[in-house]
Amino acid sequence: MTSSKSRAGKLASTDHSLAARVKEGDQDAAHVLYERYVQRVFGLVDAKLGAKLRASTDVEDIVQSVFRSMFHGVQEGNYELEPGSTLWNLLAVISLTKLRRRALHHHAQRRDIERLVSLQTMADVEAIDVSTDEFLNICVRETMQKLRPSDREILILRIQGFTLTEISEQMSLSDRTIARRLRTSRKHLASLLLDNDH
Repeated sequence: MTSSKSRAGKLASTDHSLAARVKEGDQDAAHVLYERYVQRVFGLVDAKLGAKLRASTDVEDIVQSVFRSMFHGVQEGNYELEPGSTLWNLLAVISLTKLRRRALHHHAQRRDIERLVSLQTMADVEAIDVSTDEFLNICVRETMQKLRPSDREILILRIQGFTLTEISEQMSLSDRTIARRLRTSRKHLASLLLDNDH
Protein backbone atom coordinates (compact mmCIF):
# COMPACT_ATOMS: atom_id res chain seq x y z
CA MET A 1 0.00 0.00 0.00
CA THR A 2 2.82 2.36 0.86
CA SER A 3 4.55 1.82 -2.47
CA SER A 4 1.29 2.47 -4.34
CA LYS A 5 0.82 5.76 -2.54
CA SER A 6 4.41 6.71 -3.21
CA ARG A 7 3.97 5.89 -6.89
CA ALA A 8 0.76 7.90 -7.07
CA GLY A 9 2.49 10.83 -5.38
CA LYS A 10 5.26 10.84 -7.96
CA LEU A 11 2.78 10.67 -10.82
CA ALA A 12 1.03 13.73 -9.39
CA SER A 13 4.32 15.63 -9.02
CA THR A 14 5.03 18.64 -11.20
CA ASP A 15 7.71 18.67 -13.89
CA HIS A 16 9.59 21.22 -11.78
CA SER A 17 9.76 18.99 -8.70
CA LEU A 18 10.60 15.90 -10.74
CA ALA A 19 13.36 17.71 -12.63
CA ALA A 20 14.84 18.79 -9.29
CA ARG A 21 14.90 15.14 -8.19
CA VAL A 22 16.46 14.07 -11.48
CA LYS A 23 19.20 16.63 -10.93
CA GLU A 24 19.92 14.92 -7.61
CA GLY A 25 20.09 11.51 -9.29
CA ASP A 26 16.59 10.21 -8.53
CA GLN A 27 15.98 7.47 -11.13
CA ASP A 28 12.33 7.04 -10.08
CA ALA A 29 11.65 10.69 -10.92
CA ALA A 30 13.37 10.23 -14.29
CA HIS A 31 11.14 7.22 -14.97
CA VAL A 32 8.00 9.21 -14.14
CA LEU A 33 9.03 12.02 -16.52
CA TYR A 34 9.85 9.48 -19.21
CA GLU A 35 6.44 7.82 -18.88
CA ARG A 36 4.75 11.22 -18.81
CA TYR A 37 6.17 12.34 -22.15
CA VAL A 38 7.42 9.33 -24.12
CA GLN A 39 4.23 8.85 -26.15
CA ARG A 40 4.00 12.55 -26.93
CA VAL A 41 7.64 12.72 -28.04
CA PHE A 42 7.20 9.53 -30.07
CA GLY A 43 4.14 11.05 -31.78
CA LEU A 44 6.00 14.27 -32.63
CA VAL A 45 9.04 12.47 -34.03
CA ASP A 46 6.90 10.01 -35.98
CA ALA A 47 4.77 12.81 -37.44
CA LYS A 48 7.79 14.89 -38.52
CA LEU A 49 9.85 12.03 -39.90
CA GLY A 50 9.65 12.34 -43.69
CA ALA A 51 9.25 9.36 -45.99
CA LYS A 52 12.83 9.57 -47.26
CA LEU A 53 14.32 9.68 -43.77
CA ARG A 54 12.01 7.00 -42.38
CA ALA A 55 13.62 4.32 -44.55
CA SER A 56 16.93 4.67 -42.69
CA THR A 57 15.83 5.98 -39.29
CA ASP A 58 14.33 4.22 -36.27
CA VAL A 59 11.85 6.49 -34.49
CA GLU A 60 12.55 4.75 -31.18
CA ASP A 61 16.28 5.50 -31.47
CA ILE A 62 15.59 9.22 -31.85
CA VAL A 63 13.11 9.20 -28.96
CA GLN A 64 15.63 7.53 -26.64
CA SER A 65 18.29 9.99 -27.77
CA VAL A 66 15.96 12.90 -26.96
CA PHE A 67 15.43 11.72 -23.40
CA ARG A 68 19.14 11.01 -22.88
CA SER A 69 19.95 14.58 -23.92
CA MET A 70 17.20 16.05 -21.75
CA PHE A 71 18.16 14.08 -18.63
CA HIS A 72 21.85 14.82 -19.12
CA GLY A 73 21.08 18.53 -19.48
CA VAL A 74 18.93 18.53 -16.33
CA GLN A 75 21.58 16.72 -14.30
CA GLU A 76 24.28 19.12 -15.51
CA GLY A 77 22.13 22.12 -14.57
CA ASN A 78 21.79 23.35 -18.15
CA TYR A 79 18.00 23.42 -18.04
CA GLU A 80 16.39 25.40 -15.23
CA LEU A 81 12.64 24.77 -15.04
CA GLU A 82 10.45 27.43 -13.50
CA PRO A 83 7.69 26.35 -11.05
CA GLY A 84 4.47 25.78 -12.97
CA SER A 85 6.20 25.24 -16.33
CA THR A 86 6.62 21.93 -18.15
CA LEU A 87 9.37 20.10 -19.99
CA TRP A 88 7.35 19.71 -23.17
CA ASN A 89 8.74 22.75 -25.02
CA LEU A 90 12.29 21.64 -24.25
CA LEU A 91 11.61 18.06 -25.35
CA ALA A 92 9.99 19.30 -28.56
CA VAL A 93 12.97 21.53 -29.38
CA ILE A 94 15.44 18.70 -28.75
CA SER A 95 13.32 16.31 -30.84
CA LEU A 96 13.02 18.62 -33.83
CA THR A 97 16.68 19.63 -33.63
CA LYS A 98 17.74 15.99 -33.73
CA LEU A 99 15.40 15.33 -36.66
CA ARG A 100 16.79 18.32 -38.53
CA ARG A 101 20.37 17.20 -37.96
CA ARG A 102 19.53 13.66 -39.04
CA ALA A 103 17.80 14.97 -42.15
CA LEU A 104 20.71 17.22 -43.10
CA HIS A 105 23.18 14.37 -42.59
CA HIS A 106 20.98 12.06 -44.66
CA HIS A 107 20.73 14.63 -47.44
CA ALA A 108 24.51 15.15 -47.45
CA GLN A 109 24.99 11.41 -47.92
CA ARG A 110 22.45 11.35 -50.74
CA ARG A 111 24.22 14.23 -52.49
CA ASP A 112 27.45 12.28 -52.35
CA ILE A 113 25.74 9.30 -53.96
CA GLU A 114 23.20 10.83 -56.33
CA ARG A 115 24.15 14.53 -56.42
CA LEU A 116 20.39 15.22 -56.34
CA VAL A 117 17.87 15.80 -53.58
CA SER A 118 14.18 15.14 -54.21
CA LEU A 119 11.63 17.93 -53.88
CA GLN A 120 9.73 15.92 -51.27
CA THR A 121 12.86 15.54 -49.14
CA MET A 122 13.48 19.28 -49.28
CA ALA A 123 9.86 19.90 -48.27
CA ASP A 124 10.37 17.64 -45.23
CA VAL A 125 13.42 19.64 -44.14
CA GLU A 126 11.62 22.95 -44.59
CA ALA A 127 8.71 21.70 -42.45
CA ILE A 128 11.11 20.68 -39.70
CA ASP A 129 12.89 24.05 -39.88
CA VAL A 130 9.61 25.94 -39.44
CA SER A 131 8.57 23.83 -36.47
CA THR A 132 11.99 24.15 -34.87
CA ASP A 133 11.81 27.94 -35.17
CA GLU A 134 8.37 27.99 -33.54
CA PHE A 135 9.45 25.94 -30.54
CA LEU A 136 12.78 27.75 -30.31
CA ASN A 137 10.99 31.10 -30.12
CA ILE A 138 8.87 29.80 -27.24
CA CYS A 139 11.94 28.61 -25.35
CA VAL A 140 13.89 31.81 -25.99
CA ARG A 141 11.00 33.90 -24.67
CA GLU A 142 10.74 31.71 -21.58
CA THR A 143 14.48 31.92 -20.97
CA MET A 144 14.57 35.70 -21.36
CA GLN A 145 11.90 35.95 -18.66
CA LYS A 146 14.32 34.22 -16.28
CA LEU A 147 16.98 36.90 -16.79
CA ARG A 148 17.26 39.85 -14.47
CA PRO A 149 15.32 42.82 -15.91
CA SER A 150 18.53 44.75 -16.54
CA ASP A 151 20.17 41.77 -18.30
CA ARG A 152 17.03 41.30 -20.39
CA GLU A 153 17.11 44.97 -21.38
CA ILE A 154 20.79 44.71 -22.37
CA LEU A 155 20.11 41.64 -24.51
CA ILE A 156 17.11 43.26 -26.22
CA LEU A 157 19.12 46.40 -27.00
CA ARG A 158 21.91 44.27 -28.47
CA ILE A 159 19.42 42.32 -30.59
CA GLN A 160 18.05 45.65 -31.83
CA GLY A 161 21.51 46.53 -33.14
CA PHE A 162 22.89 48.89 -30.49
CA THR A 163 26.66 48.80 -29.98
CA LEU A 164 28.26 47.96 -26.62
CA THR A 165 29.19 51.62 -26.18
CA GLU A 166 25.64 52.78 -26.89
CA ILE A 167 24.22 50.23 -24.46
CA SER A 168 26.85 51.22 -21.89
CA GLU A 169 25.73 54.86 -22.11
CA GLN A 170 22.05 53.97 -21.81
CA MET A 171 22.57 51.61 -18.88
CA SER A 172 25.27 53.67 -17.13
CA LEU A 173 27.56 50.63 -17.02
CA SER A 174 31.05 50.03 -18.39
CA ASP A 175 31.60 48.37 -21.76
CA ARG A 176 33.31 45.48 -19.97
CA THR A 177 30.30 44.91 -17.69
CA ILE A 178 27.92 45.01 -20.65
CA ALA A 179 30.06 42.46 -22.55
CA ARG A 180 30.25 40.16 -19.52
CA ARG A 181 26.51 40.24 -18.88
CA LEU A 182 25.80 39.62 -22.55
CA ARG A 183 27.99 36.52 -22.45
CA THR A 184 26.11 35.25 -19.40
CA SER A 185 22.73 35.84 -21.05
CA ARG A 186 23.85 34.09 -24.24
CA LYS A 187 24.89 31.04 -22.22
CA HIS A 188 21.38 30.85 -20.72
CA LEU A 189 19.85 30.95 -24.20
CA ALA A 190 22.35 28.52 -25.73
CA SER A 191 21.77 25.95 -22.97
CA LEU A 192 18.25 25.33 -24.28
CA LEU A 193 19.65 23.63 -27.36
CA LEU A 194 22.67 22.08 -25.71
CA ASP A 195 22.97 18.58 -27.09
CA ASN A 196 25.40 16.31 -25.24
CA ASP A 197 24.15 13.11 -26.82
CA HIS A 198 26.94 10.99 -28.36
